[in-house]
Amino acid sequence: MALSSISAGVGRVEQSILIIDDEASIRRTLAGIFGDEGFRVLLAEDGVAALNLIKAERPSVILLDIWMPGMDGLELLGKIKQIYPEVPVIMISGHATIATAVRATHLGAADFIEKPLDLNATLLAVKRALGQVPPAAQATDSIAVSTDESGRLEIGREWDYSALHRLVFAAQPWAGRRRVQKTLAHSALLYGQGLHSGQKSGLILEPLPANSGIHFVGVSQSTVVPAHVDYVGSTGFATTLKFGGVQAGTTEHLMSALHAYGIANLMIKCDSEVPVMDGSAREFCALFDEVGVQEQEGDWFEIEIKKHIRIDKGREYIELRPADCFIVDYTLDYPEPVGRQHFVFKLESPEHFKNEIAAARTFGFVKDVGALQKQGLAQGGRLDNFVLFGEKGPVNGAMRFPNEPVRHKVLDIIGDLYLLGRPICGQVTAFMTGHSDNIAVLKALKEELVRG
Repeated sequence: MALSSISAGVGRVEQSILIIDDEASIRRTLAGIFGDEGFRVLLAEDGVAALNLIKAERPSVILLDIWMPGMDGLELLGKIKQIYPEVPVIMISGHATIATAVRATHLGAADFIEKPLDLNATLLAVKRALGQVPPAAQATDSIAVSTDESGRLEIGREWDYSALHRLVFAAQPWAGRRRVQKTLAHSALLYGQGLHSGQKSGLILEPLPANSGIHFVGVSQSTVVPAHVDYVGSTGFATTLKFGGVQAGTTEHLMSALHAYGIANLMIKCDSEVPVMDGSAREFCALFDEVGVQEQEGDWFEIEIKKHIRIDKGREYIELRPADCFIVDYTLDYPEPVGRQHFVFKLESPEHFKNEIAAARTFGFVKDVGALQKQGLAQGGRLDNFVLFGEKGPVNGAMRFPNEPVRHKVLDIIGDLYLLGRPICGQVTAFMTGHSDNIAVLKALKEELVRG
């Protein structure tokens, strides 16, 4: 799609911002940021679409990428200034020279920002162009989008790969079928809100070389936490990875999408909690499709389940059995209006995952919300990022599937059971389990793998 408009919410729209960039991930991320700041967001991927929007909408401010196919940013800047010379235009570029920046200034650009984009600096530049902050304001002002004021949410950081904990590739017992290692084709960025913290949160995904594994790192921190069961710090209502003073919470939805796409190597930068997005894995899948997946060399083998492993906790149980593929057979049994739901899913391909599982959202109950928030949880639970059940059914819109709750439980299992860094070939059967049970059976599996 060449152009679109995103509304920030009823009663909040005061000014509009036009984002012109041929990178869809950049457009989407900036749309989330400025939508949350109360802007009506307009998007264009090329110069022609941008000019049409400018004439129709007359935005309050424009963010314009210099390097675009067809009409480049400098040419477009000149045309914009001929039409509406008073509209501030902020140029963005990943590889511009000083001469380019000077030329953009002479053409009337209000500011110039280099990629990788620092989200705090970008937001500050827009507010400054609109006269909302003093010209001398710095990126550590109170408008910073990160909860860590010293943190920089940016794409393109160089990592010391020798410092990574390559737990997955040290040994691969119970080796089943050989799988192709994959990473993302290039860096990607998302912006959202933490479900439990309620804080605005950025998410940056950086490709890693083969035989690296999946790792999390905090904003403005260098300590890297492997996405591995050995580093699970808590499982209360979400799976949280911890190492030293660094943590990454609510990892299960992202890990589920990574499992489905077979991504083996990735660096994930987040601010304590992975953004909940819409409460499902759908937006992560859309990002992977947009960015693309790159195959890599290196040995990587499925975990072939060779014996029965079972965890019982009273009424709840989860077990692993041998099978010729990865199958999840889940049953939940809640009082009405959810009731008893049963679903069986074979993880055959990313497309099958997207069609059957990825869109299923986190769910909860009206009667539990107050208690959760008293515990400091569900602070970011809005009516658009989970399914909220009252006595007669969902109170915040229609479900995406008639049995959406049980499908979301399957989504969580697919994510949690990827925390050994290898796809599993076996059947998971579970009844009324949650994250703590998923991790318990994964730890039991790891013990069996150590025994060989």
